[in-house]
Amino acid sequence: MNAPTRLLLVEDDESLRRVLARELGRMGFAVVAHDKGSGVLALLQQHEPAAVILDLHLPGVPGIDVLAQIVAYDADLPVVVCTGQGTVQLAVAAMQRGAFDFLTKPVPLDTLEQTVRRALSHGELRRENVRLRHAAAHGAVGSLVVAGASSGSRRLEQQLARMGTSGESVLVQGESGTGKELVARRLHASSARHSQPFVVVHCGAIPRQLVESELFGHVKGAFTGADHKRLGLFEAAHGGTLFLDEVGELPLEVQPALLRAVQFGEIRPVGSDSTRTVDVRLIAATHRDLRAKVKDQTFREDLFYRLAVLELSVPPLRERKEDIGPLANAFLGREAARRDAPLTFDDEAMRRLCEHSWPGNVRELENAIVRIGVLADGPTITAHDIDEHVFAGRRLSVAGQLPTLELDRLEQLAIAAALLQSGGNKTKAAQTLGIALKTLYNKLNANPPPDGTTAPTA
Repeated sequence: MNAPTRLLLVEDDESLRRVLARELGRMGFAVVAHDKGSGVLALLQQHEPAAVILDLHLPGVPGIDVLAQIVAYDADLPVVVCTGQGTVQLAVAAMQRGAFDFLTKPVPLDTLEQTVRRALSHGELRRENVRLRHAAAHGAVGSLVVAGASSGSRRLEQQLARMGTSGESVLVQGESGTGKELVARRLHASSARHSQPFVVVHCGAIPRQLVESELFGHVKGAFTGADHKRLGLFEAAHGGTLFLDEVGELPLEVQPALLRAVQFGEIRPVGSDSTRTVDVRLIAATHRDLRAKVKDQTFREDLFYRLAVLELSVPPLRERKEDIGPLANAFLGREAARRDAPLTFDDEAMRRLCEHSWPGNVRELENAIVRIGVLADGPTITAHDIDEHVFAGRRLSVAGQLPTLELDRLEQLAIAAALLQSGGNKTKAAQTLGIALKTLYNKLNANPPPDGTTAPTA
């Protein structure tokens, strides 16, 4: 059975306060009653009511000022103002300060109940909007799925079909740009949670000191700059799926709290003295070898096994070249729709694309097709268009033959050449290579070019 919805009733008239608390209790609400304006914020933090019924005429702190304090603390918390001296001016002032509705005493009980229930529905809608904004702010919806004709893609599709409905935690592994987030979205879409939020956490992009606040939320005043209560991403994903992208970048000191959230569904907002229960499915992704990080004690072993109940490996694009053509055509089709004009590849252009190793994987291919869609002159994309708009500026000056056939070494040399060409500007180097800046940083951290390396020589 669900716990009754909690209301905070602030009313200085003792007899009326007792009557309202009793009648609201009969309506099925749990009521916390208070008799003055001071101490209201403390009660909000302690009891976390879903709505407030507030008298404007209170001893000490005026009700209109208490209303402003409540709105500053949590702008999504609905407040029903109730006063015995209702005037147009007071009503306007209360609504301007953020009140949900304004009632004049004596209030018929059926009117009070209807207003409170409308306020609760309004508050739930606003909280859902917050969850949706969080989801939108932490990851765009992918329009394509990493799938195709290759044996690696077919195997991945089979695993996705089985794991999607299981409800267990999944660890998705693969190089940067292979489409791990799209895989996670497929898992969510095929699960029983598909109609609930899918929230993305970019673990490597959160400042170290804010990781706990981002994941678990915080109460007002928890730290300098915490001017408002904030909903954590675990709560934003309640009932749905939380995707921890690049989970290997999480600081070691945050991992115990994440372990408890994964294991028991319990979180504690920063600055709060109470825990909350959340219901989320965890999908994590990484381009790093987490087993190696466990071995060198930079990632907790118990957390690894909680996240890796099921494991998926997304193969790099160079190992599934049969997928390059279908993916390129799908990306180009999207660009054609944006331009509202036909776009196609000729045979030689497609051959050029399929011969490339795409070290940046699907993301690099997508970036290349977007560039072509913008810069190509005619409806038919030719080999010349590919050479000019995709490979120009990134071809390495090589005398005779390649210095090595090892892909990692060639990648090192390509990055070194791009950095040399850009004068050390990593943003420009990433653009030259056709990869995301984050991908460049990941590759530099994982496999830095040797000291003194600038460009390949024969």
